[in-house]
Amino acid sequence: MNAIRHPPLAVAVCLALASLWACAQRPPAAVPTWSTALELRSLAELPARFARPLREPVDLVKGDVHTSVGTCAALLAARGQGASPASDRDLAIEREEGATCTALEQLSHARAASGALAPFELRGATAAQLPPTLAVPFGKRDDQLAQAAEARGQTLADYLPGVTVRSQDGVLVLKADTWETRVEVLARADFDATGRDELLLAAHDKATEGTFESTRLLLVARRPDGGGLSTVRRLQ
Repeated sequence: MNAIRHPPLAVAVCLALASLWACAQRPPAAVPTWSTALELRSLAELPARFARPLREPVDLVKGDVHTSVGTCAALLAARGQGASPASDRDLAIEREEGATCTALEQLSHARAASGALAPFELRGATAAQLPPTLAVPFGKRDDQLAQAAEARGQTLADYLPGVTVRSQDGVLVLKADTWETRVEVLARADFDATGRDELLLAAHDKATEGTFESTRLLLVARRPDGGGLSTVRRLQ
């Protein structure tokens, strides 16, 4: 029987040191974090959080059947079955509560970001660092135009040169001629198993004239050049 050969002690020590050096050079994993707005103390509390009553019940309708939902679990289940808000009032509530509920759902499968980039501070962002998809869409056409602009490599500043950006009370306020949106970070983690550091952004939209109000939820990540944010997908 052949004897098992062990590497010389000096070689073993060198290999161990090389391994430690490689680990030291890796960026630290970015564990999931989230905003206090989600009212969640730990991920272990997610089941109880899904069952907690919403601030206001939402009336949803599918065909001729009306359903009043009062928890995140019920809201997400009704959405999955194709129910939609029964009135403009219910739409505004459903959009706002739905963003929170969807963020909680995303956190239920979030991972630490193993390939985390340098932290991105949304509060200090400029229009040149933001994607065109943060512009308020008043219909599918607006959505398509913003997505096409980003696909061409444009930023929000390129897409809407007149947009203003300012930080206020911990959120980013974007304003154009006909709309305003307040953007806040709801959570930060790897949400799609890519190892990438991603942000869940809630965009609270309203028209500057009229009664339009809605809330969107976007998943964004750093651009490959590290210069700003790009859209991964829109979740709501």
